[in-house]
Amino acid sequence: MKKFVVSAGLAAALGFAFPAAANAVTLAPAVNVETGVQVELAHGYKNRHGHAYGHNRHYAPPPRAVHRYHHRQIRPWRHWRPYVIQHHYHSFGAPVYYSSHPTYGPYYRVRAHDRSDVALWLGISAITGAIIFSQY
Repeated sequence: MKKFVVSAGLAAALGFAFPAAANAVTLAPAVNVETGVQVELAHGYKNRHGHAYGHNRHYAPPPRAVHRYHHRQIRPWRHWRPYVIQHHYHSFGAPVYYSSHPTYGPYYRVRAHDRSDVALWLGISAITGAIIFSQY
């Protein structure tokens, strides 16, 4: 009996405290639901073919945590040496830095040996690390 009285008192107290909410619940209009609606996700990412999904083609994806180098940043020879070793060159001499090449910009010229152990000159870009030329 005590539980019933306490429950009734609590319900009455809530009814007096929130009369507008109680009336809004009882007077809520019926909700119309349309079943033939087409939904598209427009998140702006591109698929593996480079085409944007949806119609929102101007939305940029969130930035990725990628280290971006400064424009035309010149790296020391020791930075590019492991890359050149991956391309089967070894036994390097002292590199000489040239500040400008007519086509490729700054580069290193270094004496090395190829996989057949033949000596040659390599030109390594100081910016990209690409092997510009090799001369026997």
